[in-house]
Formats: sequence, C-alpha cells, structure tokens
Amino acid sequence: MKKALIISNFFPPLNNIAAKRYGIMCKYFEKNGYIPYIIAGAADSRYLGSKHDLEVPVPEKNIIRVNVEGKIIKSKGVKLLFDFWDKTKFRARIIDSRDVLWYENVIENIDLNKFKDIDIVIGTYGIAGNLYIAKYIAGKLGCPYIADLRDFISDFHVMPDGYKHFYQLDYIVERYFLSAADGIVTISPGQKKIIQRRYPDKKVVTIFNGWEGDSIENTCDIQAKYIYYAGSMYEHTNTGLKILMKALKKVNEKENIKMIIRSIGPKEIDRKAKKIIKQMGMEHCVRILPAATDDIVKAERSRSYINIVLSSVDEVRPEMQSILPGKTYEFMREKVPILAITSSKSDLARLLSYTDKGLGTTAVDEMVKFILNANGNFAGNRNVEKFSRENQAARLCKYMDYIIKTEAVK
Repeated sequence: MKKALIISNFFPPLNNIAAKRYGIMCKYFEKNGYIPYIIAGAADSRYLGSKHDLEVPVPEKNIIRVNVEGKIIKSKGVKLLFDFWDKTKFRARIIDSRDVLWYENVIENIDLNKFKDIDIVIGTYGIAGNLYIAKYIAGKLGCPYIADLRDFISDFHVMPDGYKHFYQLDYIVERYFLSAADGIVTISPGQKKIIQRRYPDKKVVTIFNGWEGDSIENTCDIQAKYIYYAGSMYEHTNTGLKILMKALKKVNEKENIKMIIRSIGPKEIDRKAKKIIKQMGMEHCVRILPAATDDIVKAERSRSYINIVLSSVDEVRPEMQSILPGKTYEFMREKVPILAITSSKSDLARLLSYTDKGLGTTAVDEMVKFILNANGNFAGNRNVEKFSRENQAARLCKYMDYIIKTEAVK
C-alpha cells in the first residue's frame, strides 16, 4: 500500500467545496492502493459562514492539524513587504499573509521523520501556501509532488475594489511552483488545455470535483415553488445574478416562482447582491437566508424546482469559460434540473448538456423558457455516473501511480 500526503488547509469537519475535494475523495484512496495522510487546518478553522458538520474521512491519527488562529508572521522582511503592498494597494493571488502564515506554522510544527516513507505529496491550490508546503516537503523527502489546481493562479485578474493586481508576480511564482511539480491536476477540460499549453513537458490530468451519495428525499418544509442557490458569492457571479433577476421578473409575470439564496459570504459580495435585487425590484421574489448545516441545505436543494449555479458569464476569455463550480456536481444526483448562468460556450454549459442535467446560458429568453418548462425534464443520463467522487478518486490514484512510476525510472 502506497502513502500519499495531502496538503489542504481546508479539510473536514469544515464544510466547504475546498474541504470536500480531498475530504471526500480520501474515503476511496485505500480501495485504490493508497493510505492518505493529511496536513490540514485546525478542526474548528473558519471560512466565511461554513459549518463544521462534514464527516472526517480518515482516522485523526493520519491528520496533522495546524492552528494558525491568532498567530503572526515571523519574517520581518515579509511583514515589511505586505505593509508596503497595503499602502500602495497592490495585491497578488499567489502570495499574501495567510499563505506565509500557513507555511511558517506548518514547517515549524511538523516532524518530517513521521513522513519518511511517504510516496507522493499533493498540494491543492488555493491557498498558495499549500503549494509552498508540498514542494518543500517533497524536496526534503525526495519524492514527487503534484500541484492540484482547484483554481487558476495567474490567469484570474479579479481584485477587490481599489486594489491593483500584481499579476506579473503571480505568473513568476506560478512558473516556479508548477515547473517544479512532477504532475499537475486541473478541475476542468478548459483549464487543462490552458495549463498544458503553458507547461508542455508536464503530464496534466483533469480530476473533476464530482458528486457523492444518493439523492435526498424531499424533506424540506418550504412549500412555495422556488429556485435555489446555496454557497459562496463572488464578484463575477453578481453579473449573472443580475441577468437571472431579469429572467425571474419575466417568469413571475406568468407564474409565481420565488428564489431562495443561502450564501456563506463574503459579506461585501452579499451586500452587492442584495443591492442588485433591490434595484431590480425583486425583493418580494427573493429570500436571502443565513448559512445553514449541510442537512438543511440538502433538504432545501432536493425540494427546489430548479437548482441555480452562478458562474462567469464571460463570452471571450477561455479561463473564465473553464470555471466548473463544485456545487454543480452536488446537484447532479437530484432529480431537480440545473440552470447555470454562464456562457453557452463554457465547460459548465457543456457538462450540463453532456449529462442532460440542465442548461447553461446568459440569454434571458432562454432562461425564462427553461424555468417555465423545466418540470419533469433534465433528470440526467448515464453519463452522470462518471462524475462520482469515487470514480474521480480512482482516476487520481491511477495518475499518482503513473507519476511515481515515471519518477522512479528517471
């Protein structure tokens, strides 16, 4: 049995998409020849409004938990750099205070002798600190390391209001970490195409986030007919929300269909979303509820009329069209159709078409028609089975076999 060390600051019992990626796939590692070991944040680590109700998939003895709560960066040079950036309103995606804090505390608190028989190390981005640690540990142990990209690094140029993106630094540091990686994992075909073109000497593979478990019975006590969104809100999704509100307004001229939103934040994006809803006169149609436990969200999701995925509506940039929100797969096991507010050319739209689970579009008239006629349609086809977490874990383990074997003969 081989041993894999996974660096993921987000891990169960924290319940968010980042924690679920390895927090669920790890359940299937031993079945595929690997014992998983984890370096993760503290069990009560925080992320926006996320709950702590996700099952821990491996024995706690296999998890090294590092608490950074209340800690400060020790490197004076790095602190001065961040102070300068704050004053000049510069920011980079691949290096910020939380990355350095996470790196410093993990390196300080782990005993590498405990990992001397590890066969492979995986660092999952974001945060970038996971890549720093994975590269460092793999170098010390003399074993291969895989960079798992749940997101792009240098390709996204979205910054908080008032900040300038130091994307040149993102690109330089990205090349440093990915050129050194023995393998690269992406989460969508579009992302793979971009990364493979940039790093042609690397074996790049796509491991989808996937779904887990059976469909949920309709146990929610909400009786009104509603469409449903639960999860994080992002700057780029508010554009899609505005389009959806236009469609929902037209829908309600013909049929009374509401919308429920359970957002875990960030609060600033939530405020912008509420402003959009108010400006469009849709407050009577949209209920914004606080974050809830996984059981409540699953029940509400199963009872909904349509599940909504808010994504990028960009019709030009390939990196934005390659976004595949993890919640999409969680909806796949429900009988409920999925409406994704996204470019019809995106990987997300293609995924919904491939699995017959719904529609991806930015066209208001198409949304209206879909919402009014979705009942009983788009229950999914046999392709849905390919995207189970179990199948994706098996594919990942085969990829790790390949990387280990390839590096052994060099």
